[in-house]
Amino acid sequence: MNNGKKDKLTEWITRIIEKGENKPLQTPNLQNSSSTKESQHKTEGHRHSTNVNHQNPKKGKFFKRNAQNQNNNQTNKQENMNSNKSFKQKQKNHSKNYSTIPNGNKPADPNSARQKAKDAFNQAKQYVASAPKTVAVKSRPQKTKSKQMAAFKGLRIIPIGGLNEVGKNMTAYEYNATGRPQDKQIIVVDIGLQFPEEDMLGVDYVLPDPAYLEENQKYIKAVVITHGHLDHIGGLPYILPKIGFPPVYATKLTRGLIEGRIDEFKLTKFVRLHTIDPKETLRFGAFILEFFRVAHSIPDSVGIVISTPNGRNSQPTRVVHTGDFKFDDSPAGIQPKADIEKIKALGNRSVTVLLSDSTNALKPGHTMSEAAIGENLGKLITNAKGRIIIASFSSLIGRIQQIFEYAQKTNRKVYISGRSMKENVNLALNLGYLKIQTNLIRDIKNVSKAPDNEILIMTTGSQGEAVSALTKIAMNDHPQVSIKKGDTVIVSSTPIIGNERSIFTVINSLNMLGAKVIHHQISQIHTSGHAYQDELKQMIQMVRPKYFAPVHGEYFMRQAHKELAIECGIPEANCVIIQNGEILEIPLMESATAQHAGAIMHVSKEKVEAKYILIDGLGEGTIGSQVMIERQKMSQNGILLVMLSVDKKTHRINEAPNIMSRGFIYMHEYEEITKEISALVADAYKQFLKKKPNADRKEIKHYIEGVVERYAHQKLERRPLIVPIIFEK
Repeated sequence: MNNGKKDKLTEWITRIIEKGENKPLQTPNLQNSSSTKESQHKTEGHRHSTNVNHQNPKKGKFFKRNAQNQNNNQTNKQENMNSNKSFKQKQKNHSKNYSTIPNGNKPADPNSARQKAKDAFNQAKQYVASAPKTVAVKSRPQKTKSKQMAAFKGLRIIPIGGLNEVGKNMTAYEYNATGRPQDKQIIVVDIGLQFPEEDMLGVDYVLPDPAYLEENQKYIKAVVITHGHLDHIGGLPYILPKIGFPPVYATKLTRGLIEGRIDEFKLTKFVRLHTIDPKETLRFGAFILEFFRVAHSIPDSVGIVISTPNGRNSQPTRVVHTGDFKFDDSPAGIQPKADIEKIKALGNRSVTVLLSDSTNALKPGHTMSEAAIGENLGKLITNAKGRIIIASFSSLIGRIQQIFEYAQKTNRKVYISGRSMKENVNLALNLGYLKIQTNLIRDIKNVSKAPDNEILIMTTGSQGEAVSALTKIAMNDHPQVSIKKGDTVIVSSTPIIGNERSIFTVINSLNMLGAKVIHHQISQIHTSGHAYQDELKQMIQMVRPKYFAPVHGEYFMRQAHKELAIECGIPEANCVIIQNGEILEIPLMESATAQHAGAIMHVSKEKVEAKYILIDGLGEGTIGSQVMIERQKMSQNGILLVMLSVDKKTHRINEAPNIMSRGFIYMHEYEEITKEISALVADAYKQFLKKKPNADRKEIKHYIEGVVERYAHQKLERRPLIVPIIFEK
């Protein structure tokens, strides 16, 4: 194929496959000719990529579009009807042997540019209708209605996310006093997100499955949030619109963080936010909620005591949901201590079941105090001679307070880099969670004007995130900061599981640029926000529950937590490990015998849908979807396009099949492999039509795909994504 035709074909395929555009400049004319070495090189070097944004920090477009559609539904519907009518009319006119041009009554010239464009468009439309979709999902996954659960009187605890993972926490509590479906009442605790695992190619976030809550949204009384980390609030902008925007309750700082997130998604006017005072009690129908403060790596974190009626003249069913916690007698900044006395008092209130954070259940001892971490940071800041760059989580408000205090003591100004760091510092200042002298804060754009020994740069990127400020500094791509000899970089965090490679790559780059890098393996400059074994046992011993259900963590973490509960005296039969979607049931004690025996909790035979919901740019899908399968194939072995031009009437091949690949064939083997595949496809097509002369397009493509897949595996031991394309002329 000559270079002109090759360029035209490449442009057409790029527009159709990569951009989803269905109006090519001209339908490609595929002719059989040997490829030159230059065209081979072009083919190999031109990589196919799916149309997704891997590092998009703003995810507001998807639900912003949904909110706008609610207001503009009628207008869009009418426009779509007009558009469909117009297209159908054009199609009808075209079938009548080149009908009249819209602006006149003269017959259309078959050789005119307008008519050629029409022909090209119709042919491309046929292709688009039959081609496999390899781009990101543009609509929600198809919903399947859950089967109706059996009637039940009492309290159901339904973890939909947060088990067998650290992230996307969401638990539904459902109470029903009569057993009739219309009498159920639901509250939801936390709606978080999870960051994608390595094999979730192109995925931005993972959400808990809201299907059950969608079906029962009219029974939802409230959403209650334990604290402001993304694994507990990150899913709100995605899921609230699906469940009817129930009221959301959170403490003051957590509410501020939620407001910023929903504003990013343009949902402020839809979301009803309320502030929790941990000293007060809230009532939602049959639910009574009390709160107790806990120490965590973000201020204003609370645990929840959830009480529901449990029959006449009996103690209520009482559930303690700890949220993320630890015990720290000297928390950083102005963060209040945990409500120890309040938690101890629960031990005398007949707690039915304790749901407790299992993240660090394998770590012996007690977490290090934030005060000790602050002292270590202070020594490093005091002893540094040149510029100091500190990377930390932007939600560590107490840590940020400590950094500002030591900056003031050492006469350094603080230059903030990173969007989330700037936003959280401003929010904490406005709400009174940071007590600092604001004249310490300087614009990062002016950092080059200050002496090195007066500079402290506070930045995001402690997990090696690709678009973070610290990563840009390490890659020498930051607009204001370039590493030089004498700089001290302090990474005040420990790598989250799965992020080790990213952060160590950043540390390597910083060292190679001449910086002195201090991290958790060198100095104790970070402590966990999740309780270690001694603290977990302390919580169990203070609450003294009848039943115990470890949550928030992988299975092995929760298993270790269960062993701790047994050590604390809870019978093994009363320690329950469940999975996402499984249901704990605590029936009403309606008889005198039942009341004497006390509450009996069991795992229900019922389950709710608890799939992984994948957020991908503007689209949404599930694990196991065709899109994810195809991405896996492309990531491992590339893509192979097999294009056949056949006669519309006789179905015979007009010319030898054209083969294009991206990421599949190396240049030195390109000509040999493509010729063999082309001949193989031509022969397979002819043989298949002899056996099934009335085969439809789908059957033909499926057969060709199988033939080429077997060849690729036998010849090269590779399994690319194979896309057969049939043009009829």
